[in-house]
Amino acid sequence: MGVSLDSLPLVSGSVPLQGHGPLFDRDRFELLDRITREIDHIGRLHFATRDLVVVNSPSAAHEVLVTKAKAFEKSPVLRAALSPLAGEGLFTAGGALWRRQRRLIAPVFHHSKIDAFARAMVECAEHTSRSWKDGSEILVATETTRIAMDVAGRTLFGIDTTDEADAIGHALTVALEWVDIASRSMPLALQVELRLALLARADGDGAFARVLREICDRLEPPILWPTARTREMTRAIALLDERVQRMIDERRAANDASREDLLSHLLQARDDDDGSGMSDKQMRDEILTLFVAGHETTANGLAWSIYALARHPALYAKARATVDALGGASPTLADLDRLEYLGCVFKEALRLYPPVYVIARVAITDTAIAGHEIPRHTIVLVSPWSLQRRADLWPDPLRFDPERFAAANAASRPRDAWIPFSDGPRVCIGQHFAELEAPLVLARLLQHADFELLDPGEEQPGELATLRPRSGVRARVRLRA
Repeated sequence: MGVSLDSLPLVSGSVPLQGHGPLFDRDRFELLDRITREIDHIGRLHFATRDLVVVNSPSAAHEVLVTKAKAFEKSPVLRAALSPLAGEGLFTAGGALWRRQRRLIAPVFHHSKIDAFARAMVECAEHTSRSWKDGSEILVATETTRIAMDVAGRTLFGIDTTDEADAIGHALTVALEWVDIASRSMPLALQVELRLALLARADGDGAFARVLREICDRLEPPILWPTARTREMTRAIALLDERVQRMIDERRAANDASREDLLSHLLQARDDDDGSGMSDKQMRDEILTLFVAGHETTANGLAWSIYALARHPALYAKARATVDALGGASPTLADLDRLEYLGCVFKEALRLYPPVYVIARVAITDTAIAGHEIPRHTIVLVSPWSLQRRADLWPDPLRFDPERFAAANAASRPRDAWIPFSDGPRVCIGQHFAELEAPLVLARLLQHADFELLDPGEEQPGELATLRPRSGVRARVRLRA
């Protein structure tokens, strides 16, 4: 205790004035790899406007995400950058609003509810894979995105996204590209720094403090500078808003109380404390948040899974033998135990290529992590990419090895050595959804076709807000008998 941030080890690569900014812009994954190599428990990154604390051990991550979670909120930079897309949805909301929304939405994600979606998940995989021609070339990530988007649309919202998948997918890509660029821009960094500085002086009930808090509220969303990229983002989000509002209006007009998907639940949900429901704006925020989260993680994880299997013939043969043991029948919920290896493949893909590769928090009170004092308003980073590539936790860490997630091996690791879904109170509400969907979809795809990679080089991660394969994984499909 009593150690200042200046005494924390500084990750290499910092330059005068700009700190780690140039390295992050040039190759953010090299910076994250340096964290893996250089930080045992806790260290720091230096940027032009402030130092950021980074934790890189399961025990320190557990403190931030679980045992001391009440001392932290979502990073103000991430909240601001995501607000045009996600508003005050479950991923970005904080405090009482987040607790209320989580309480209202959680029943839909109970295991018993999610398990009922298994058949629809397989049907969506069948629908997409049957459009393939023998020998045709595909972008695997595009196909898995269509499948996961179709699954999310059908199971969570009771809609068919088939005809709109490409337009919706493009709009989401434009929005996420804007989020990535905004989250590392100097204007937003300065805006956040100004807001945090004012918040530090806004304690108390006096008139001056109230004025400061009002200013802080107005500074929370990003200033949308009139650039071509911002206009493109605005058009993309307008398309998404129109689709979501149409969905809400159609469901209200149908007035079908028997439906049990997420959208119906959101329309009917009432707060236990005051009996209020959600406004259309809040519903819009939750629908877009859950639609993005409901397909992005699984789509990326499936694409990386197929890519990794195609690069490792022995592992591919084992995965294919697993699905061949089903005798050609479409996989069902009852087959999950027999598909355990495919679940391990998916988890190993998320280890090497976590969709959310940096988890950012801001301290809302003075606290301590790994024995070091963390002052209020300090931004703390936990990187699944860095943590999940530590050689002391994952021997030969860059080797793709699904057996790491066999029950005996997984039980021997610290709890937070693997955190692609985060942990603690803000653990991803859809984790069970993704872990059910992935092996079922992967099984159906491997039953239907073999995948041959067309690019001999190693697939690189794209530098977006989520970890997509940069080239989309170009492959040729060979249909199986």
